[in-house]
Amino acid sequence: MEIKWLLRARDERGSLSVVIIGLFVVTVAALMVMTDIATVMVAKRSLTQATEAAAMRGVHTLDRAAYYTGKGTMATTPLALINNREHSAIPIDCNQAVLDVMLELHNWSTDDSSMKRQELQGIVLTDFICDGTSVEISTYATVKFPFTVPFTSKSSAHLYSSAASTNQVQEGFYLFGVRLH
Repeated sequence: MEIKWLLRARDERGSLSVVIIGLFVVTVAALMVMTDIATVMVAKRSLTQATEAAAMRGVHTLDRAAYYTGKGTMATTPLALINNREHSAIPIDCNQAVLDVMLELHNWSTDDSSMKRQELQGIVLTDFICDGTSVEISTYATVKFPFTVPFTSKSSAHLYSSAASTNQVQEGFYLFGVRLH
């Protein structure tokens, strides 16, 4: 009886299938984790693009009253070129800028285009700073994983992004809308 048991212990039939099943489980788990990581990276880029687009839209809200105060004359541009003086930043209407930023973020949250990741859940404006010449914003979003991370209960992650922008007059001499310098 003891000899039969020793013969069975030395029989290696079926041992390869255990290794193959183990490697298959490890490979599938690794693919799930890599897919989740790739999803987070692409969603982070999408959130960054949305934040940058919102900052750019906010900085382009011209404060007409401050811009058209009669500061410029016919000699302003030639004197600025001779003295190498930089033009001041273009004034921003901060009240309109915050509305434009929120509208842009809303468009990114509800848009079905290829620029936005479907896993990216509603983009939220967390911080808005406008000093009259520049806009700085921070955003937050949740990304939903395509797979629950193996051996955990994680099904989503939180992403944060921020961007700032300033709009300045471009130096040069313009003739009929064409920049010559």
